[in-house]
Amino acid sequence: MKRIVNLIAATILTSLVPAVAIAQTAEEKAEWERVVEAAKKEGTVTMYSGQMGVPYHPEIARLFTEKYGIKVEILEARASELQERIRTEQTTNRVVGDFSHNGGSSGAFLEESGFYQPHGWMPNLSKLKKEFATNGTQFAIYVQPYGILVNPNLVSEADMPKSWQDLLDPKWKGKILADDFRALGGGSAFFNVTYRTLGREFHEKLAKQDIVFSRQIRDNPRRVARGEYAIYIPLSVADMLLNEGLPLKAVMPEEGLPFITYDVAVFANAPHPNAAKLLMNFFLEDEAQLVYAKSGRAQTITGADDKVPENIRYLTDVKLMGEPIPSTTAETLAVAKELYGE
Repeated sequence: MKRIVNLIAATILTSLVPAVAIAQTAEEKAEWERVVEAAKKEGTVTMYSGQMGVPYHPEIARLFTEKYGIKVEILEARASELQERIRTEQTTNRVVGDFSHNGGSSGAFLEESGFYQPHGWMPNLSKLKKEFATNGTQFAIYVQPYGILVNPNLVSEADMPKSWQDLLDPKWKGKILADDFRALGGGSAFFNVTYRTLGREFHEKLAKQDIVFSRQIRDNPRRVARGEYAIYIPLSVADMLLNEGLPLKAVMPEEGLPFITYDVAVFANAPHPNAAKLLMNFFLEDEAQLVYAKSGRAQTITGADDKVPENIRYLTDVKLMGEPIPSTTAETLAVAKELYGE
């Protein structure tokens, strides 16, 4: 008798689950429709991005505006500068930014500081690959690996570096340009990963190569192309597409490539929170993801990898070494200053 009762109870419970799921879906759909309508009334959204000088922001902003009629204002700055601006806005309660588009380490810091708000349910969250699932506040929209950039007019095929260790060869002394390891950005991400995986000794030796630091991210590859330096590190490999036609070659080191994800989130106390949530969801739409696929960036959603054009898959189909550990950022920045000077 007890078994029969349990079976009946289980049958009833099972029959109720679809109804509950449908009710929840209907409720979520209705709530999302309210977000969309509120976003349209807000009419504008301000995005802060730590990725500078790329054409993808304006293109996605254009697509978003065409679809929803909402204007997108974009502010780009180095991660360290952007963090200070966000901190000032949040602590003085004079918030201008609505939407954050930042590297994983920066995003983790901003979230831990309480500068983000939960994003709630969104229709496109189900598209994310399991390894990039949202934490309820932010999620990744693409993966950005870092390699080595070389001027083939200055470096013969025989001398071409094949690994990170090859950069320690005395012949490269004074010939390496680098994004600054001592400031938040691609340089610090590279340092964080390689210090952990290749060890302190690697960087002690690299520091003796008289590396020249420059924070002019977009101009650095052109300096290599002009012959000022033979090598640039770390190269955001997708940037090869921004410098087509120049005497430049991307090298994918055999140890693997450090990488970061670029994440999106809504700022706490955002003036236009609904427009920010709508834009956040839009970054996972097929048309937005196609912009990144064509830019040579690895995708974080399912069903998008095969949309990367074959001629640029060498930029996305790479061996990955690891990504920065946000909790160690302060420590590794201090070590970078110790090894490479202030």
